[in-house]
Amino acid sequence: CSPKALPLAAAAAMADDAPPKTGRGLLFLRFLVVAAALYRLKDLGEANAAQELKLSCLRAQLEDYKTLLPPASAFTLEEGACNVSDAADAPADAEACEAVAESPGEEEGGGEDGDEDEEPFTPPRLAVLGLTCAALAALGYALANFDDLSPRVQALVVSDDGSGYDASARVAYQLDCWFSSDPYAKVLALLYVSVAMVLIGGGLLYGVSATDPGDAVWETLAGVGIDWTFASAAEDESYRSLSGSATRIVAIASSLGGMFITALLLGIVSDAVGDYVDDLRKGKSDVLERGHTLVLGWSDKTLAVVEQISNANESEGGGVIVILAEMEKEAQEELIDEFEYDDFGTTVICREGNPLLVTDLKKVNAAGARSTIVLADESMTSDQADARSLRVVLSLVGLRSKAGAEGHMVVEMQDVDNEPLVRMVGGSDVETVVAHDVIGRLMIQCARQPGLAQVWNDVLGFEGCEFYAKSWDSLVGKTFDEAVVSFEEAAPLGILRDGAVLLNPPRGEIVREGDEIIVLAEDDDSYEAGEPPADLVETLEEDVDDADEETPERVLFCGWRRDLDDIVQLLDDFVAPGSELHLFSGLEVDVQKARLQKAREQRKRPPKLSKLKVVHTQGDLCSRRDLERLPLERFDSAIILADDASDKTATDRDSQALATLLLLRDIQMQRFKEEDASSKRASPTPTATASWAEDLVEAKHRCVVLSEILDARTRNLIADAGISDYVLSNSMVSDAIAMVAEDRNVNKILNTLFEEEGSEIYLRPASGYLPPNAELSFFDVAAILRNREAPEVLLGFRADGEHSAVVNPPDKGEKRTWAEHDMLVVLAED
Repeated sequence: CSPKALPLAAAAAMADDAPPKTGRGLLFLRFLVVAAALYRLKDLGEANAAQELKLSCLRAQLEDYKTLLPPASAFTLEEGACNVSDAADAPADAEACEAVAESPGEEEGGGEDGDEDEEPFTPPRLAVLGLTCAALAALGYALANFDDLSPRVQALVVSDDGSGYDASARVAYQLDCWFSSDPYAKVLALLYVSVAMVLIGGGLLYGVSATDPGDAVWETLAGVGIDWTFASAAEDESYRSLSGSATRIVAIASSLGGMFITALLLGIVSDAVGDYVDDLRKGKSDVLERGHTLVLGWSDKTLAVVEQISNANESEGGGVIVILAEMEKEAQEELIDEFEYDDFGTTVICREGNPLLVTDLKKVNAAGARSTIVLADESMTSDQADARSLRVVLSLVGLRSKAGAEGHMVVEMQDVDNEPLVRMVGGSDVETVVAHDVIGRLMIQCARQPGLAQVWNDVLGFEGCEFYAKSWDSLVGKTFDEAVVSFEEAAPLGILRDGAVLLNPPRGEIVREGDEIIVLAEDDDSYEAGEPPADLVETLEEDVDDADEETPERVLFCGWRRDLDDIVQLLDDFVAPGSELHLFSGLEVDVQKARLQKAREQRKRPPKLSKLKVVHTQGDLCSRRDLERLPLERFDSAIILADDASDKTATDRDSQALATLLLLRDIQMQRFKEEDASSKRASPTPTATASWAEDLVEAKHRCVVLSEILDARTRNLIADAGISDYVLSNSMVSDAIAMVAEDRNVNKILNTLFEEEGSEIYLRPASGYLPPNAELSFFDVAAILRNREAPEVLLGFRADGEHSAVVNPPDKGEKRTWAEHDMLVVLAED
């Protein structure tokens, strides 16, 4: 094997030891090495053929000289005097010499042109040398003074995005993103730098020596250790001579030493680059985005917030979400990758840091964000979490005031009593969302009205209809009653006037100039104000009986929450006097009473409830024996809380809630069947066997069971079976936070809907408003509801036999038959 073939084996061995993550890059480098080695072997073969021609020429000349010498001459020519073996076959004439002489570039000189090409510092070589030196000088100057170059030159490297940052900072930021996102960035960067070094070195070598361009490039490659010999020095001498052998030994030793030093240098550089890339992966570089949505903190609501904001950015072609949390950047990105959602072109950038530190807030450009979401720390108590959020707000206010920021902040609060303090510190730039208060009100409303949970699931978030407010010149001077029947693709709710929300306005309320109509619509550009229908029916000739008065209720709470006292107080405000509340939890009865009493004292509430009678029961939520001790057939509604009395994950708490739900339903169905069987014993009739799903539906109609779900993945297990209403507590709070982050007016609308006084969303039977089988359009029913003594706003309906209601239905002007058991989604005062 020729020594020239050794680089191929060495490069292959080095490539085999490379780590798998750079397999593609090393495969490409291996291909380049093999191609270069094959090309070099071709050159060596041609050089050996030329040497054989020279040797043949020398043998022929030697034979000619022997014949020309006289026999008696004192001068004798010894064999081997020219270091040529006579044993080798050689031509007997001078044809070989003529062939060698005619081949271009083989003999030194090669004619006048060859002599000029083999001499150093010729005009062409000086020109190449000058261009190469000028390119190096220009590159050095550009690197040292990149920010001082003209914008046109800078635009060749990085585009100006109008962010105001220096060009060098933008280039560094783009490199940061490339190294952190592309796993082959290091291999590609090394390849680009190597190619640049070979080209520059080849140009310099060609300019200062007598080497031709091909050999100059190859010897530059040899200089970095790819070849084990110095090409020009080794080929000047024959490998059989002592000088040639010594030259090759020295070349090999020098190359091996150079390879060792180069390997050390590459190791040092590789470690440095690896550390730099590790810093990028850990999120230590600055974020140069502006107009992004900033999320501070990580909780069970983070992924849902990211999903909803991505949905909101769909109409704009995507956006940027930046997350700053005390979690490793790789862990954040892994959780986001595992979360199945459509990003709709939205980019999520994760950074590791402490939201309490101003330096970390500067790293994510908090002052340049269009909205900032501060999530509560769920590992702390409510007061500790709110105190932490308050400090984050203080840091944001100081940072934003110096930069003159215009975006607003959305802060998740755990205790409603701490909300005024955060509003006082943040001023007009802060919007607060009290998570437990929102969930408590939703659960109470949904438990008392079957099907309302599905309506709220459709209203909150950006997957269905959202809240929008817009002014319409064509409606100025008209009544809100006329505006209700003027939108074919939207459902009006009220008026936004001078920053104040007026939901379900009084009858005859005039729309003033500057008023914005609050509607539920699919998108802000999906609806237009039109004219009311010409054949609109506004009154009914038949009288409709009013709804029955409220009666006392029996409600069951399964589980325990730290804000249970707030939920109990909300239920006391909603129910009729004489109602009962049964609390079933794993805590001892005395502990339950003590916790509720302590919470009421802290809230400065009366020691006793005004309408509710509370009955405490201890038991295991997943024990059938304990649940059978409860009078389940007597309850009007049951709420299964995500029990936080024990330290469990969201999945474990959902599993417990699901098991409790199934046990409750099974016990209820058994008792309902026993009651029905005892009532029919006197006159038995043949009946068909009902399926389990039909029994569940029957049980659901007789007692509403509402389950609180934390993990959205558990929703599919419950919804597919159709066995219960459910409240996705974390998801609903996340949806509300995301909506407020996109439009802060939504917070005013939600607060108005959740207030104890004022209008709320109800799901009521159509029989309380319309005569049986009335042929009316959606606009007709909406106008009829507005003409009532206590006006209401129609938002949607649920047809008899359907499982879900339709909010903002299409074809509002078409007539339909309204059945007695149809349900209307209305906005009304109770």
